[in-house]
Amino acid sequence: MELTEDNFEKYDIEEFLFKMIKECYNLDYVPEYHSDIKNLRDYYIKPEKNTFFFAVDSDNDKIVGTCGIRGYDKNYDIKDREYNSINTASIWRLLVASDYRHNGIATKLINQTENFCKDKYNEIYLHTQKDSYGALAFWSSRDYQIVEETNDEYGTIHLEKIL
Repeated sequence: MELTEDNFEKYDIEEFLFKMIKECYNLDYVPEYHSDIKNLRDYYIKPEKNTFFFAVDSDNDKIVGTCGIRGYDKNYDIKDREYNSINTASIWRLLVASDYRHNGIATKLINQTENFCKDKYNEIYLHTQKDSYGALAFWSSRDYQIVEETNDEYGTIHLEKIL
């Protein structure tokens, strides 16, 4: 599903995201990292070139996966890259509940995301961490290329896909 004003109140995306961030990264709310979660409307619903997809288990109406897309709005110093909000989409919050993994949910969310981006952006940027379960294998299988690996405390890896 796509997050809209019509379904915003029905599904507690914020609760799901913070539960997953705690489970996957052992982090609580950190304003500099999680302001988009606290402001989902401003980051994902209102801007025309942004959106947020989520997957729901139809048997229990429970959120089981998410993926946000927005124009690149960071200023990471990535070697030989000049991303911007006009040409570069940025993937955020691709998360799937652990008991729903390996069922194609992330693939379906990314397919929707890439289709959404095709006519709006030239490339897609994302970052992940070395320790994120299955992340690098997943992104590589989707033709995302590593553009830089950092040695920061999280082991951040920057990737891109040209559309």
